[in-house]
Amino acid sequence: MKSKFNFLIVLFTFAFFLTGAGAEETKEYNESWPASEVQSLSISNKFGEVRINNNGGSEVTVDVLITVNASTQVKAKQMLEQIKVDFRKSGGSVRAVTSIDDDFRGQKEFSIDYTVNIPSDKNLEISNKFGNTFVNKLNANGSFSIEHGDFNALTLNGKNVDDMKIDLAFGKATVDGLTFGKLDIKHSTVFIGESTDLIINSSHSVFNIEEANSVEADSKFDSFSFEEVGEFRGLAQHTNLKIEELGKILKVESGYGAISAEEVKNDFELIDVKNKFGSIKLGISESVSYDLKAKCTHCDIDLGSEFKGNRMSDNFTKELEGKVGSGTSTAKVTVVSEFGGIKLR
Repeated sequence: MKSKFNFLIVLFTFAFFLTGAGAEETKEYNESWPASEVQSLSISNKFGEVRINNNGGSEVTVDVLITVNASTQVKAKQMLEQIKVDFRKSGGSVRAVTSIDDDFRGQKEFSIDYTVNIPSDKNLEISNKFGNTFVNKLNANGSFSIEHGDFNALTLNGKNVDDMKIDLAFGKATVDGLTFGKLDIKHSTVFIGESTDLIINSSHSVFNIEEANSVEADSKFDSFSFEEVGEFRGLAQHTNLKIEELGKILKVESGYGAISAEEVKNDFELIDVKNKFGSIKLGISESVSYDLKAKCTHCDIDLGSEFKGNRMSDNFTKELEGKVGSGTSTAKVTVVSEFGGIKLR
């Protein structure tokens, strides 16, 4: 009886490995065109990686590897037949589109991975869902739409903000160098090294930016952290803004979030901040003179320098209008706060 039981265990284990170990099948697409005949490349993919390289050569190449895993070889081959990549070229434009049959359902393991070699001066339009996207260097127009995946790029050089667009949802973006860019970010984390001019529309996201010349933002439920920014203009709700060094201009209308600039450069030009239910802290040097208009309701105003002008206090509101410092005024500061303190030092 015992030997029979052992035989059944061995038989069951053997059957498990036959059916559970799985079978892998792959399919490849390899396309190429003379680089001189291609001005733009568009890729629409899902469930895989898109990697853009600039390895040189006289051709633009697109290699696609489709990998599927199933319980049997037959099922794996059936899955492969349901995944296709369509290539089309019209004039100087090349387009590659991944398609999956509608009846492709169930718990299945597969990936559709693109590897591209293209000169950096060709325009790119990349859409990728449920997969990561990598770009080496781009010196042309770029449009990237990424959902449920990460976006990584070394250098993106556009001539103006409309040349470089990044739409990211439920992912993470890391860009070492971004000259100009228009960013639409939702539920994501963004790291940017050096940048020039950025326009940002965002919600429920975190931004860490080392250096930016100019930023315009429309933000909700975000967190912004800058090491250095020249000019920042924005609308913000439930967003915290932290700047280590502010250059020329800060103009923000905000609610339910803290605004701080640890150091304001001495040659700044304009600060105009309106905030509700959040503190305002601006590290302006005592050696700088500027014209001030400040109004604080249900809060206090803390100045670190000599003030000359009008002081008004009425019930829960305090107002200051005049000049801070003993030198010649070179800048203007307007701060209005409700239920959040103002500190200008």
